[in-house]
Amino acid sequence: MFREAISLALELKLPAILIDERDSWLVAERRGLTPIGTLNVLYSADALGLIDFEEAIARLRRTNFHVNSALLETLIQKARARRGQ
Repeated sequence: MFREAISLALELKLPAILIDERDSWLVAERRGLTPIGTLNVLYSADALGLIDFEEAIARLRRTNFHVNSALLETLIQKARARRGQ
């Protein structure tokens, strides 16, 4: 599935692609795309005031999405610090 997504992004001459799976991330980079992960999108949306990062993460944890717990804690702490909590 990610091969098709990468091929489409290249065909459309997109600069970036949303990818979380590590092997596909590396393929996208080798093909000249900038891979962007789900956590980056959520963290950026929180910074813009569009969503609550911690609430989004709580919902994400109820899915089959897997992420390094230490990375997630770091991002939560950064989001809190940015909001002055």
